[in-house]
Formats: sequence, C-alpha cells, structure tokens
Amino acid sequence: MTRFHQRQVMTAFIVLAVALALCGPQVKAQEKISPLSDYKYTKDLAAVETIVKEPDLQKRADALAAFVKANPISRTLAYVASSYVACTKPYMQKDWAKVISMEESFYSLLPTKEFVQSQKIPVGVDDFFKDNLVPAQVTLLSAVMGAHYQSNNMPKAAETGEKAYAILPDKAMAVTLAEIYLKMQNFDKYLVYGDKILANYPMEQAFVTALQMAQVYIQKQDVVKARELYTKVLTTFGDKTPQGMQEAQWNTIKVISYTLDASEAYKLKDYPKAISLYEKVAAIDSKRDDAFYYIGMSKWNSKDQVGAIEAFAKTVVLNKTNAPKAKEYMEQLYKAEHSGSVDGLDQILAKAKADLGI
Repeated sequence: MTRFHQRQVMTAFIVLAVALALCGPQVKAQEKISPLSDYKYTKDLAAVETIVKEPDLQKRADALAAFVKANPISRTLAYVASSYVACTKPYMQKDWAKVISMEESFYSLLPTKEFVQSQKIPVGVDDFFKDNLVPAQVTLLSAVMGAHYQSNNMPKAAETGEKAYAILPDKAMAVTLAEIYLKMQNFDKYLVYGDKILANYPMEQAFVTALQMAQVYIQKQDVVKARELYTKVLTTFGDKTPQGMQEAQWNTIKVISYTLDASEAYKLKDYPKAISLYEKVAAIDSKRDDAFYYIGMSKWNSKDQVGAIEAFAKTVVLNKTNAPKAKEYMEQLYKAEHSGSVDGLDQILAKAKADLGI
C-alpha cells in the first residue's frame, strides 16, 4: 500500500472516530432518557394537559389510566391521580360502588417502590417518592376511604385509612381515623388515634378529642387517665368557655372534672381538698345532692359536726338518691349535739331549702 493510500485510510478512520464520538453519546442518551428527567416531565405534562381537557369524564378517566400504564414512573403522577379522582364525581352520591371500583382500579396501576427501585434510575428517585408517588397513593386511598365512609362501610373506611396513614402518617388522617373508630365504637383504636391527635395539635384545638377520650376512659374504669385529660383541658381554658361550646356544656365538663378529683381526694382522706372541690361542684350545680352529701361526710370526718349537719340538710331537702342516708346521719349528729332531741332541726331544713331556692 502506497503512502498516499495509507494516508487516505488513516483519514477515513479519523473521520469515523470523530463521527462516532459526536453521534454515539447522543444516540445512547436518546435510548436511555430518564423518566424523571426535565425533558420527560415536559413531554408528560403536555400529554396530561391534553387529556384533562377531554370533556367526557369517562373518556378522560380511561385516557389517564392508559397514560399511567404507559408511564408508571412520571413526575406528573400526583397530578394524574387527583385528575382521575375528579372523574368519579358524576357517580358520587348515587353509585359509591362504582366510585370505589374506579379508584381502586386506578390505585392498582400505580408503581410500587420496589418496581421504581428496580429500574435503577440514577437521579431523582427520592424526590419522585416524596413529591409524586406518595401523594398519588394517599390521594387515591383517601378518596376510596371517603367513598366507603359515605356508603356507611366503616370497617372498610378504617382499613383504607390505615393504609394511607402507613404510607404518610398525616395528622389530618389521624383525625379522620379517630372519627371513624369512634363511630364504630372501637374505643381501643379510637384512643390510639386520639393520642396522635393530642400529640400533634394544641389543646385549644384538640380539647373535644381530649374530652371524648376522657369519657372513654371513664367507661373503661380508668379514672386516672380520665382525670388527667380533664385537668389538661380545664388548665388550658380555666374559667373561659372554649369557642364553639355552650356555657352549660362547659359547666357540665367542669362538674365532671371537679367531681372526679373530689372523689379521689375523699378516698385519700384529704378532706379539706374534697370539701373545696365539692363546693365548686355545688356552686355550678346547686342540685347535685352527691356534692352536699360528701361535703357533709368530709366535714364529719374533719370533726365539723355543725357544718356536716348543714350539708346533710341540703342533701335531705333535695330528696334524691343520697337523701335517706343523709337524713340518718343528720339526725344522728344533731341528737348528739342536742341531748338526743331533734327540736329545731326543722329550722335547719327550712334554711337549707331557702339556700337552695326550693
């Protein structure tokens, strides 16, 4: 081969090498465009925007489902999911089974984390999980949960809500689950989510939950936890009635709280504290015979016989559950103070009636 021919061959090789160097990476890049790249996002978004303009909601829903089948890993996934839920509106109120079927079917099209990770996408996967996959999953599950709730299937609503909460422990979902479990009278699960509410909201916002939980604890005979919750609520608001609650309701709450604390003080033989708390109860509700009865018992145990007689007299004139026993103790104490006579006791009873407005 002549030198001329050698130079021609060498030149050809150089030209080919340059061409491969310039073109090769572009071809390779085109073959492996990341589904999370800006280029793919722009393309996907344009496609989705076209779909959501479809006026026929069923056709739009079908097109959105087809898009996800073809593009399971897309930065538009959260947008697609919310757009799909909007397509179920015509069936709401009249066919919840159809709504549930559509939304569950679409949810099954969403990629799993394992699938996404198996694709070994080099950049953007964590953001895709946080900004697209998780919001899409929660959007669909929340919609399904709502449909079950509206169709009065509380067990399925709770099951679906639990799935959503496992994916994203959202405090708003905790509120919803607490409400569902309360409707189901599943009090153990209600207390679980009630605790989550109290941990995530200030008492000024969560006091209704705290009061409901206290009632549940009373039913479960856990007075310690009930008292703790009542105390927290009363400490938060003091004498101020919480917004949205009637004064009469608030007074009832205070009476329950004071009574629980007073009962505990009486059991511990802390009679001064018991008297103070039962007097608070009586100040709010002067017809509470139990308050006057235990004021009488506490004063008797504190060697204040005269005060005990007056408290028992009020219990007697109220003529409720504690009246017979209060009458027995009142007469016993009065006779001890008046040489076995009951003369003048009628005047004490008359005063008790006047004090109570009877």
